[in-house]
Amino acid sequence: LAIGVQKMVKRNALIRRLPAVETLGSTSVICSDKTGTLTKDEMTVRRLYCAGQMVSVSGAGYSPEGAFSTNGGESSQPSPALRQMLTAAVLASDTRLVQLESGAWDIKGDPTEGALVVAAAKAGLAKDVLDAVQPRTQEIPFSSETKRMTTLHEAGGALTAYAKGAPEVILAGCDFVLTEHGVAPLEAGEREKILAQAQQMAGEALRVLGIASKPEATLATAERGMIFLGLAGMIDPPRPEAKAAIALCAEAGIRPVMITGDHPITAQAVARELGLLRNGGRVVTGAELEEMSDEQLNRAV
Repeated sequence: LAIGVQKMVKRNALIRRLPAVETLGSTSVICSDKTGTLTKDEMTVRRLYCAGQMVSVSGAGYSPEGAFSTNGGESSQPSPALRQMLTAAVLASDTRLVQLESGAWDIKGDPTEGALVVAAAKAGLAKDVLDAVQPRTQEIPFSSETKRMTTLHEAGGALTAYAKGAPEVILAGCDFVLTEHGVAPLEAGEREKILAQAQQMAGEALRVLGIASKPEATLATAERGMIFLGLAGMIDPPRPEAKAAIALCAEAGIRPVMITGDHPITAQAVARELGLLRNGGRVVTGAELEEMSDEQLNRAV
């Protein structure tokens, strides 16, 4: 044990009690929290739906580094429509992206807004620059009842409104939609298509927000007759090093188990990315655990 501890110290593992090494050597299962342990605890935009196209965004966490790829293709520059959508998302947010003395990136504010601000930064759209060009003059703050936030900004002598919120709520206030050819009336078929797209993104365990704008707006009319700009889907991404650690556990004959309070679909998506659901792994909810007898629980474990 003493020799084993010496070897572990060289690998930066400090052991206070020698018997702990023996316990570690006989470990067969490791249970881990998800948020902040297996994931970065940093919301990140993964998908953007704009002008009829699905765009994937690479990169994890709050670092403004990443690429945009359309419909699963090669990386490409964000389209003018997508830049318009990201600009609206940033202007309708209060959160700021900051670089720490260590060089790492962090946010000041809400993580969901932070994800939008970082996605825009990846497209070269800095919040402080956008705020200077279109200063905010008024706002209708987010509430759990309205499920949206709307801000008004001065640009070219007129006010433009920008909004973000639950997709169905944002869509309800829109009469127009941004297409690759410009602004067009929002027909019933297109409205249903957008809602279906939002549901599909939610099924991929993404938190989905709708984004809209309205030129020549007033505080009274800001949330009616808007232009629907697109959908943003975000998730708390897995840590790259966690996937390697889980693979190492499997090699050592240790079975990793993830424990989280997240929605089962979200948990399943993260577990799949981490490689936790191989070889017949499954998701068990708290409600299902409560209903199990001791014998059933032992068998499930």
